[in-house]
Amino acid sequence: MKVRLLTGTIIVFLILLSIKSYSQGDLDDPLRPKEKARPIYIGPVLGYNKTIHTVDLLTFDDPTKLCQPFEKGGSNGFYAGISLEYLLGDVKASQSSIIARVLFNTFPAYMERGQDDYRTLVKAPPPPDSAYMWITSSTKHEAEVTYNLLTAEICYKLNPIPKVPIGITGGLTFDFPITKKIYQTYKLIKPLNVQFVRDPDYQYTDNDRTIIIQDGEIKEPSGLRLGLKFGIQYEIITGTQMYIVPAVYYNYGITRVTTNEDWWVHAIQMGVDVRWAL
Repeated sequence: MKVRLLTGTIIVFLILLSIKSYSQGDLDDPLRPKEKARPIYIGPVLGYNKTIHTVDLLTFDDPTKLCQPFEKGGSNGFYAGISLEYLLGDVKASQSSIIARVLFNTFPAYMERGQDDYRTLVKAPPPPDSAYMWITSSTKHEAEVTYNLLTAEICYKLNPIPKVPIGITGGLTFDFPITKKIYQTYKLIKPLNVQFVRDPDYQYTDNDRTIIIQDGEIKEPSGLRLGLKFGIQYEIITGTQMYIVPAVYYNYGITRVTTNEDWWVHAIQMGVDVRWAL
């Protein structure tokens, strides 16, 4: 339902821009009245996401286990989609525009939290004096997050210096999560000759030296990520109806990833827009 609403909104936006572009043109020839179309630029977008996850996420569901929480994470992702630019003011001397984008974004993360000199109940190595024993161990919590979104952006662009093709942009992003998964483990690092005591509430791997804490959907995910996006771009004019726009942005997440955890996602984004005049 959200995807249909987003698609419908973009279509209506494009129609309104098209109508407006033919109703505000200058006259080519006063003797032969004919409105000059205001150009709209449209084209593909591709870029790289360096994600930054800031969290306060329990490493175990049971807070009595006294394990340190995850606090930060990040990884490498990408974005791809389509952009549309509508010039404001006089077409020939325009220094500002409205830019809209529809994108597929990946905001993955890898999180890690080590624990040294931690008291752990393990199986006793053979020959055992007893079935189990307490040891001082070195352990590590890890989490791999897959977080993919369908994004709609609306930004304002300003070229602050006339005739210099450098633009400053700022606006809002509306992100709808479509993949939101986490794979979280707890591993024994040292010593090498022991195993965890099995708990029926968890799955185990790596010869019982790794506990699978979570493997599936993120719990209680938010249905919308709202973000602020601002950056700088450089417009490469090719002398044709096409121009190329490399840019760098910072995407700041306002809303949380889940409804019950302090978990936000931000990103440094670097990419290229290629646009043609309609």
